[in-house]
Amino acid sequence: MNTKRIFFWTCFIIVLALIIWGLIVAMNKGARPLNLAAPAPVAAADHVLGSANASVTLVEYSDFQCPACENFYPIVKRLYDESSSTMRLVYRHFPLTQHPNAVPAAMASEAASVQGKFWPMFDQLFSNHADWTELSDPTPIFIGYATKIGLDVNRFKADLASSTLRDIVNADQDEGIHLGIDQTPTFFINSKVIVNPQSYDQFKALIDAAASSSPQ
Repeated sequence: MNTKRIFFWTCFIIVLALIIWGLIVAMNKGARPLNLAAPAPVAAADHVLGSANASVTLVEYSDFQCPACENFYPIVKRLYDESSSTMRLVYRHFPLTQHPNAVPAAMASEAASVQGKFWPMFDQLFSNHADWTELSDPTPIFIGYATKIGLDVNRFKADLASSTLRDIVNADQDEGIHLGIDQTPTFFINSKVIVNPQSYDQFKALIDAAASSSPQ
């Protein structure tokens, strides 16, 4: 075998090995670890939709700038709309470091929460995702959302810089890190982490199974 052929096959094997390694890394990155600790019980400070007596509690650790979280947004909304008699939804912040607008968006949601409108801001941030995620400064967009949902805009602006609200975001994130979360969204059904379903029907089946197995 001549030198050129040896060099060709050596390069081919190296490239093939790198491709296989990349696939393994990608698969592992997408996998949802099933050994996460249980999240803290729902507390008064949490953002909750639904009754405290619901048989199913869905806790989501999420990042407003995360594309995967945006993709799950309509699924989660539909789940709640169609299962509100049996399910409550709890949202907790987990802004990822690679998303520079994730913390500002979380702060916008908390500033809206001060005026009792966390969920309307939640809807604005996810349903208009493309309008602000790539901006160097999304603040004017967030102020526009505040106006749209009827907030006191001056108070909203002041609260965007509130250290108290930042502490709320940090507390959620710190708890998520303690649980072992490393990606978003991460969902827990009745305190048990789940592998993110690939469709609404799969997610609904998990909710229904949890409801049927819960004590009546």
